[in-house]
Amino acid sequence: MRSKSAQSHLEARAHSRFGQRLERRVLRYIQGHALFSAAQRALLAVSGGPDSTALLLVLAHLAASGGPKLDLWLAHFDHGLRPQADREAEKALLSGLAAKLDLPLLLGQADVRAHARQQRLSLEEAARELRYRFLAEQAEKAAITVIATGHTADDQAETVLMHLVRGSGLTGLAGIRPSSSWPFPGHQDLLLVRPLLEVSRRETERYCQEEGLSPCLDVTNLLLAPLRNRIRHQLLPLLRRYNPKIDGALLRLAAATASDLAYLDETATAFWHALAVEDKGSVGFRRSELTALSPAMRNRLLQAACQQLLADARQIEAVHIRSMVEALDKPAGSRLSLPGGLTFAVDGESVRLTLGREATAKVTPIPETPLAVPGRTTVAGWRIEAEVLPGQRVELGPDPYEAFLDYQAVGDQLTVRSRRRGDRFQPLGLGGEKKLQDYLVDAKVPRDERDAVPLVCASWGIAWLVGHRVDGRARIRESTRTVLHLKFRRQRTQHS
Repeated sequence: MRSKSAQSHLEARAHSRFGQRLERRVLRYIQGHALFSAAQRALLAVSGGPDSTALLLVLAHLAASGGPKLDLWLAHFDHGLRPQADREAEKALLSGLAAKLDLPLLLGQADVRAHARQQRLSLEEAARELRYRFLAEQAEKAAITVIATGHTADDQAETVLMHLVRGSGLTGLAGIRPSSSWPFPGHQDLLLVRPLLEVSRRETERYCQEEGLSPCLDVTNLLLAPLRNRIRHQLLPLLRRYNPKIDGALLRLAAATASDLAYLDETATAFWHALAVEDKGSVGFRRSELTALSPAMRNRLLQAACQQLLADARQIEAVHIRSMVEALDKPAGSRLSLPGGLTFAVDGESVRLTLGREATAKVTPIPETPLAVPGRTTVAGWRIEAEVLPGQRVELGPDPYEAFLDYQAVGDQLTVRSRRRGDRFQPLGLGGEKKLQDYLVDAKVPRDERDAVPLVCASWGIAWLVGHRVDGRARIRESTRTVLHLKFRRQRTQHS
């Protein structure tokens, strides 16, 4: 907890009208987005620059004047990319502030250049990865679940423009969110919050100045090699000639897009629960169900599948989603390689996104299991429903995982299993008997998936090759008096 001396220091501070207005705006933003509603302790990432320094002071002053009562911890990461004198100046500034406010300061550093070489990353990517790793580790040690950063309205405008230049979809145009889940694996309980997203960089600089502070200048922000810096120093100034209020326009665009996305995400979540089939390292859909969706919803489900499998799905761009959509019209057996080690596979009626070696992993065969007729059976990730219908009540549809069989022909002593050597059956409509192996090859079922195709077997042999064809001996005839209706569904897991 903060000491009485630190409390007195804050209470003795003379407020300017500007400072009071800015603090009230930040408080409304925090309350409106419930950024700290569940947090008593928060870690603040501080660089020594004006944005994070202003955020530190605002949060400290709010805590002393009726705002969120946070137990603030500070964390500073030295990337080792700038002159030693600049880095020491940052640490000195932050150490002084931490001591004055009686707040713990956690320090870390790493060789970003070496990490970039080893992992084949850009300096910006390597710095971000190591910085976030440090923050997550410190938060875990201190039992902290909320980490605050000093992103401002300027960062938001730059981010929206950067995504626009790269050709991102709606998610990119929504820019930076007030809060978001942790962007790297292993720390899914951490929440990132950004209380200054409606405060400009000019305002943070003025706020620090009125506090009597001279924040450090990061000279690497002046370099024009990174795209963000070129947007900041070249593109945005140019756009301001056409519209002096372009920054506000970009913020409104981000807010409007985020609002629309919230509705789309809610709708997509419902479709995900209904359609997505999650296995270890893969997400699958039935092709007919995906193609029946609106383009917007189909794209969101494919994007969600990528996010489910990848720790950082930012590498999946609109062009990759478009490639997957185009692949939906390709023949069975088609494969599409995507960034991050993802593979998009088209296999008959199903499509599947798979990560890494799981794409070629050996499928576990289905053990021979009796079917409850009528009733429900669960085996090898399948939920099988069987019902006996009177007469010829048959409503044939396009669903390849649903079949109507002559109940007298197949009986009620049915089993489900994987293929066996020497299996043969009589595919309805093909005339005559065929080796199951030959049929699967002709149907372009991938070799590594053939053992996963369920077979419904009667006492005399295969009655239905699930997802493909019924055996002619089990077909509905004019003489059929009772119908067996079978429906196979993948067991679904919850989408987090």
